[in-house]
Parts: sequence; structure tokens; C-alpha cells
Amino acid sequence: MARKSTRPTVATIARDLGISPATVSYALNGKPGVSAALRERVVEHARVVGWTPHSGAQALRRGRSGNIGLVLVRDPQEISREPFYAAVTAGIESAVSAQGYELLLRFVQGGADEEVEVFRTWARQRRVDGVVLLDLTVDDPRPAVLESLGVTFGMLGHYTGPEHFVTLMTAEEEDARTVVEHLVEHGFDGCVQLTGPVRYSHEIRRQSLLAALCAEHGIPHSAAAGEYSIDGGRAALAQVDRGISARPAVVASSDLLALGALREALERGLLIPRDLGLISWDDSLIAEVATPSITALAREPFAMGRSAGDLLVRLIEDRLDGRLARHNAPATLVPRASSAAR
Repeated sequence: MARKSTRPTVATIARDLGISPATVSYALNGKPGVSAALRERVVEHARVVGWTPHSGAQALRRGRSGNIGLVLVRDPQEISREPFYAAVTAGIESAVSAQGYELLLRFVQGGADEEVEVFRTWARQRRVDGVVLLDLTVDDPRPAVLESLGVTFGMLGHYTGPEHFVTLMTAEEEDARTVVEHLVEHGFDGCVQLTGPVRYSHEIRRQSLLAALCAEHGIPHSAAAGEYSIDGGRAALAQVDRGISARPAVVASSDLLALGALREALERGLLIPRDLGLISWDDSLIAEVATPSITALAREPFAMGRSAGDLLVRLIEDRLDGRLARHNAPATLVPRASSAAR
């Protein structure tokens, strides 16, 4: 026999209070035709019995799906080891679920073309009310595609375009200055930058910022790119010119890149930080427990995701205060053994 649900409903609240379900619905939804005293009585009883609105019914009334879409162009197994994306995704889910939406998450490995096909399918099936975009690329086609499909979207990153969207702007200029000032303060006389794939706009911007700041301080700068992985960090450090100065510091674009660079450096007999410093653009437990521990920028990716998700929902529901962009606060540098001691 099927187990009877004990979840309180409008009907059970009506039975408890001896009134009609329509009256309960009017009271809970703030509609006219119910006295203030009765409305208060209904709302209080609903709170006591633990009633919550049915998300599917709410979405139907609003003419929406109740879903927010997020596509990650990554191997799911790789993402399971990547703290930054896990935290951003958790932040987005936290923001949208708090406002009655579900996060619809898809992984694809075929690049932007496969991602766009997911968007087309979602639009055709009316599966999502909006989409969050991550990892903007140079000449990124996705904003224009979403605009043409009539899908509302927001993004985490720097983008200016003709489409109607919301964005959370990261504080990369301030963060780059923080990194270089730390590097100079601790006696490093060169910067070896390990970026992620340079198809991403934020990597090009970081490289340009660090090169300019190093030039301001009169220290050399070199760069190499790798995938966001431990192996990517090892390979990038192996190919980059570390002989640009007597005591350079590596600045890696992610904690996994930094850990790979650390392992490569230690295998080559380099002493950290005496011979080579190491700073990660992303902080995580990985950076904290590495040996030696890795100096890193605490950029709070969970808060980033939460802000991006909140902005998108506000755009969908036309609840914006006129601002289509928020600016993320500059990160705090967490000094650790990889750079803060000699």
C-alpha cells in the first residue's frame, strides 16, 4: 500500500481550521477577500504545521519553469577535484533555491558548440527561466545566442555587449596589484605566471595586468599556459623560463595549477620559498594543507556564485534596483609558507 504523505497542504490547513481551501489559499497568497485577523490565523497555523509552498505549482502560476540553468564545459571527474567551480556552483544553488528555483546543472565536454546546443534544447522545451554563464572566452558567442533564443542570462566575469544581462564583475585589477606588491615585499625579483587556457578572457586580462605591474616595479615577467589541473601546473612550470631572475615567484591561476607547480619544483630540488616563491590566485583547503602551504588569494567563490545567482533571479522577476552589475570585493591575500618566509 502506498504510504500516505504527511506533508501539510492547503486542504489539511483548511480542515484543521474549519474553513474552505479557497480561503486558505487567498490568505497565504495575500489576496483580498480575507480579514486581517483570519489571514493572521491561517499564516500562523501554516507556520506551526510546517507548510511550505509547492514549487511546481508556484512556477506554473508564474508562467515559468522554476529552473535556472548552468552548463559546465568540463569533465565531471575533473570538476570533482576543482574547489573553485564546486564552490561557485554551490553559491548559485544557494541563491536560487532560497528564492524558489531549482538549479539545472549539465556537464558537456564538446566545447562551446555543445554548450550552445544545450541552450537551444532548454529554450525549445522551456526548461529554464535563465542561465548563468561562466568562463567567458574571447569573442564569446553565447550571449548573442541566448539573446536570440529569448533566454534571460547573467554571468560571472567581465563583459560588455549589446545584450540585456546582469553580471558580477571580479576585482582582478585590485587582486593583481595585491599579488605583485606581496611578491616585491618578500624579496622576489621576478614573476613566473602560470595561466589557465588563454582562450578565457580572464586569463588574458590577468596576464596583461601582471606584466604591466611587474614593469612598474622593474622586475621581469614570463608566462606559460596549462589546464586547470595538477598535471597542467607541472607541465606549465616545466616549459616556462624560470631563469628570468635570481629568485622569482610563481603566480598560478588556480590552486590545482599551483599544487602541480609545487610538486614539479620540489622534484627538481628547488627549495620553497628560498629558491622559488609560489602564490595561487585561488585559495582552498588544497592550498592550506599542501607542504609547504601555499600563499593564496581568498576570493570567496561561494559568495561570487551566490551574488551571480541572486542577480539573475532579480532580473527574471524584474526586481532589479537599476543596477545590472555588481562588483565583487577585492580578495584578501592569505600569506603562507610558500612565499612569506625565507
